[in-house]
Amino acid sequence: MRREFPAKVKVVAFKRAEGCCESCGVKIRPGNGPHYDHRVPDAVGGEPTADNCQVLCRSCHGVKTYTQDVPAIAKTKRIRKRHINAEDKRGGFRKPPPGYNAWTRRMER
Repeated sequence: MRREFPAKVKVVAFKRAEGCCESCGVKIRPGNGPHYDHRVPDAVGGEPTADNCQVLCRSCHGVKTYTQDVPAIAKTKRIRKRHINAEDKRGGFRKPPPGYNAWTRRMER
């Protein structure tokens, strides 16, 4: 479950950012933020602390989420599954057994 930032952390982060986006520097207005983002995503181990909180405008938050956070979270999930040797519910891609060759098997039929 995702952990949100407490109100005190949000106040500290907003004061630190001086009302501007910490990525592009645009002034935060009611239509474009503020969005409080985990520098290190919560799913990867980031804590809801002031050091891990950054204030972003809507567009910077969307870009960071879909270009950095989503791939990092997906990679972390893949590594955790591989570590515990768990299969994906959909079947996923599994390694064929040693010595198995799909091409020769298809030709032999």
